[in-house]
Amino acid sequence: MPLMAADPLDASAGVPYELLADLRAECPVSRTTSGAYFLARHDDVLAATRDVDVFQASFRASGVVVLPEEQLISEIPEPRHGKIRRIINSAIAQHRIGRVEPFVRELCNQLIEPLIMRGHGDLVAEYVTPIPATVVAHLLGVDPADHARFAEWSDLVVQSAYATENRRHDGAEGEGLAGVAPDFTAYLDEMIAERKGSADPPDDFVTRLIGTSVDGEHLTDVEMRTQLAFLLMSGNETTRHLIANMLETVCTDAALLSGLRAERGLVPTVVEESLRHDPPIHVLMRDCLEEVTIEGVTIPAGVKVGFGLASANRDARTYEDPDEFRLDRPSAKDHLAFGGGPHVCPGASLARLEGRIALEVFLDRVDEATVDEPYRREPVPVFWANGPRRLPVTLTGVGPKEVERSFESRETEFI
Repeated sequence: MPLMAADPLDASAGVPYELLADLRAECPVSRTTSGAYFLARHDDVLAATRDVDVFQASFRASGVVVLPEEQLISEIPEPRHGKIRRIINSAIAQHRIGRVEPFVRELCNQLIEPLIMRGHGDLVAEYVTPIPATVVAHLLGVDPADHARFAEWSDLVVQSAYATENRRHDGAEGEGLAGVAPDFTAYLDEMIAERKGSADPPDDFVTRLIGTSVDGEHLTDVEMRTQLAFLLMSGNETTRHLIANMLETVCTDAALLSGLRAERGLVPTVVEESLRHDPPIHVLMRDCLEEVTIEGVTIPAGVKVGFGLASANRDARTYEDPDEFRLDRPSAKDHLAFGGGPHVCPGASLARLEGRIALEVFLDRVDEATVDEPYRREPVPVFWANGPRRLPVTLTGVGPKEVERSFESRETEFI
């Protein structure tokens, strides 16, 4: 099979949707310029996400080996993956996520206030970026004064050689997470040690993670540090782009903004359609552990395989008018933005909650919003991510007291 002249993994100029459409039609399993294979069709991607014995998650370059305790949850093979996943799910259960909603709403109101007062600003930098990092930090029980550092640490690790360089981890100084972000590692280690040494630790995610076991098995301190770092990185990076993509769509479509203001019940649907139309992760990278044949193409063991989420989410075999942003799809959650199969993103519920509240508060506080022209979408630097680096807007809005009166009016209507 010949190498592709254009690389479907290259989103440096934006997700190459035209190329992806061509691949779905003519070459659903292709080999990229880097030697990796790429799956373009929805059903092939979905089936591959379910085949966890053949495809193992890894964004690291071929040849990178890490110690088992420093494997991210997405990289851990079964059956251990399932056990650790249950520990994490128990510590961040759905009912606990729901309890964070008032914090998220207050945070969004605080962040939007300066933008409204000035009447303009960068939504990505000033509104979107602080939300997921602050929420995850809050769940972890981090001092509010340190919330901004978590966004910085997350960006540092995601964009670092920790995930990309072809080098071997042998436990030596300078390798692994500690070598890339020593301050971050030390911070997490201190949090774990403090809670373990406390007679009355706070009821936060770290404490619950320490106290939770599956089949009598607890995570080691290094495993806890690794998974805490993963939750921060994945929750920060993906949720940030989810919210940014969604607000970019709303701010560039006056009719959509007006319609949402008139029918607020559509907000959750907008979140889901944004995830389908513009997934915050456009490709998942996997290691192929054994030879497999897909669409008549034999993929050898030992190669990288890209699961084209953005391509799958716009497959006309699955979605009518796939390139259109529509709010009347029969099943809004029928998309692969969070992956699929048993290893679907564990933070999906929290991401949806943050996206919903960020849009609700934006609608509460903003009367009119337009993207400043000339606007050209600048993709983020992370190769697997899909989101705008900046979103300059001019807007008019209402103050906190006016919002309170609006809520009182709505409550009276419902009564």
